[in-house]
Amino acid sequence: MNLTSLIRKPAKALALLTMLAALPMVAQAEMPSADNPLSYEPRLDNQRDPNQYCAKCHKFDKVDKNQILDQSGGELHFGKFHGTHLSQKNPNNGKPINCVNCHGNISEDHRRGAKDVMRFEGDIFGEKKPMYSAQEQNQVCFSCHQPDKLREKFWAHDVHAMKLPCASCHTLHPKDDAMKGIEPKNRVKLCVDCHGEQQKRKAQQEQTPSTEQKDKQ
Repeated sequence: MNLTSLIRKPAKALALLTMLAALPMVAQAEMPSADNPLSYEPRLDNQRDPNQYCAKCHKFDKVDKNQILDQSGGELHFGKFHGTHLSQKNPNNGKPINCVNCHGNISEDHRRGAKDVMRFEGDIFGEKKPMYSAQEQNQVCFSCHQPDKLREKFWAHDVHAMKLPCASCHTLHPKDDAMKGIEPKNRVKLCVDCHGEQQKRKAQQEQTPSTEQKDKQ
């Protein structure tokens, strides 16, 4: 079909020109422009919770293994794992805090009992030696809780920071207050109990002869 034939058939030419003029409009509707690209927003409610793998095994009371983390009332909890840590954001990256932020990434052998995660043990009077020293445990806490700010909040932080694990005074998964969940006016009792036990243990050690002394006798 040439231009001469189109002129001879004006009706067909008009229809063809109309169709050609509409093609750019169709292309513009189907293809996104550089200024207005197609966007995709993933459905966050279908994403796996980062704590689910941990919470299915590590729970203190009997709950449905398929139970999800409850976020009602602005508090996050699963069984007895709850409190301020899981409902806050990591100050280092702005993302919600999850288990591995404090306990570290697990290995493939973790399910078989490999002790490869950070454990926070605050019982300084226990017979069993902690897996990690007070300094190692506290360095994890200091990654979010700055020592300078802790010192300003309570002078005892400066005295105990490198000698005692933070877990000796603070619970890791508190329901209410991080300071063992006790009233501020009663917190001094925590100090008295600990230092009282410390003096008691020291007196017992002084009264009990060491193995070396027994051998000499």
